Amino acid sequence: MRFASSLSVLSCCALAGLAQAAVTVAGGPFFNPANQSRYYRITGGDWNQFRALAVAMGGDLASIDDAAENTWVRNNVVLTNTKPYIGLNDASSEGTLVWSDGSTSSYRNWRLGEPSNSQTKDYVRYDSSVAGTWEIVAVNFSPDAIVEIRPVNGVPAPIRVPAEQPTIAGAFTILPQVGANQIDLAAGTYALTNVINLPGLTLRGAGIGQTILQGPTGSFPAVLLVNGGTAQDMTIVNRSSVASVVNLGGLNSLRRVELTSLPGTADGVLLQISASPSPLDLLAIDSCLFNTSSVAIEIDFGSTTVTSSIFRDLGAVSGGGTVNSFARFSNCLFTRCGPSDLFDLANINSIANSIFWDNTGTLNVTAVTNSLVPGTASGTNFNGDPRFVNAFANNFNLQSTSPCIDCGLVTTYLACQPTDFKDFAGKLRVADVGLVSNAYGPLAPIDVGPLEFTPAACPGDLNSDGLVNDSDFQIFVVLYDLLICP
Repeated sequence: MRFASSLSVLSCCALAGLAQAAVTVAGGPFFNPANQSRYYRITGGDWNQFRALAVAMGGDLASIDDAAENTWVRNNVVLTNTKPYIGLNDASSEGTLVWSDGSTSSYRNWRLGEPSNSQTKDYVRYDSSVAGTWEIVAVNFSPDAIVEIRPVNGVPAPIRVPAEQPTIAGAFTILPQVGANQIDLAAGTYALTNVINLPGLTLRGAGIGQTILQGPTGSFPAVLLVNGGTAQDMTIVNRSSVASVVNLGGLNSLRRVELTSLPGTADGVLLQISASPSPLDLLAIDSCLFNTSSVAIEIDFGSTTVTSSIFRDLGAVSGGGTVNSFARFSNCLFTRCGPSDLFDLANINSIANSIFWDNTGTLNVTAVTNSLVPGTASGTNFNGDPRFVNAFANNFNLQSTSPCIDCGLVTTYLACQPTDFKDFAGKLRVADVGLVSNAYGPLAPIDVGPLEFTPAACPGDLNSDGLVNDSDFQIFVVLYDLLICP
């Protein structure tokens, strides 16, 4: 299955329980190329209500840095005969004017006789003059205000959905207008009616299980990645007859994304990598979760690296595949997968520092190193129980007695090009556990599997599950004669 990268975004979102605020957007966005800020005119509240919405939108009430910005705002954002608030105020300390966003701008454009400070007049607004001069008034003396969303590190700030734009489609509509390259989705469920195309763009959610994209039904994927596209921090649910994410080429990434399916209606491939056979094409998959489908990944062309990811409850990990592809896995977990062969032999080049546990499918790959492989461990691989905290509850953190601690080879992890050197839970990789000998001597120790073990702050929590209970006592009994105090 192939999809053209020119597909337009026709997505919509549904957020249950989102209350309608009294303050509304009356105009914008207005993009100022001189400072990379974008502005909105809002209405329907007092100064405090205006500021609350401005902050929710990802900005604040406008701070005016100089005469050029003041003129631009007056000519492009302020309507004739309107008097909108800006962020300057002395509400906290009478006579000491500050900008609500913490700006240190000393620019002022008072009209004659201002500022006429008093205990009842603390908030600055435009006075409707052509010159764009200001006056100071009470908290509810204007029905309008100006929001400014400043750039981040010199780049236009991400567009927030639904606070700034109510829908994903609306955010994509204004992307070219404001020069942004990222959309941030708040926690909630978004039901898509068509594909989201990410050419060089980032789509970021609030976290796995918090931001949920329900893919379109029929024969459309949820997300297309191309030429620098990134999806991160979300759950994507496949509801169609094709893969929910399709990689079309370029340097793309999936970070902290769960890919799953709706059982019974969409249980095929979760991710399809169908790029042209170019050495420059690479999909980096980092700290992702693939579950509840027949096949996790179909690798047709290009290169794929997978680090710190979990593959569980799948028919197979990879399917399809051609000799024109390259795939490398490091520090992953493969559990409860089968009965099909776990991998397609044609496109798996190496698997390292990984855990295979409780699978019914055959591990038909020979290029496995420094991994826990039950029953058939050989070479640098090893056998045994990984000793998860609670595998039945999908808690795959390692207990303190796990044979996987400090048993990996950090060079094979680095060769897989991880994006941020963190494990599946966001903890820093390469955490040395003092009482455990390192499998590779003085080399930086790394655990085998997607989660790095970190000793608990509480000494009695021997399995690091955040509790001190019978499970810790059982570990203590087993290790009674082995425990050594420094």
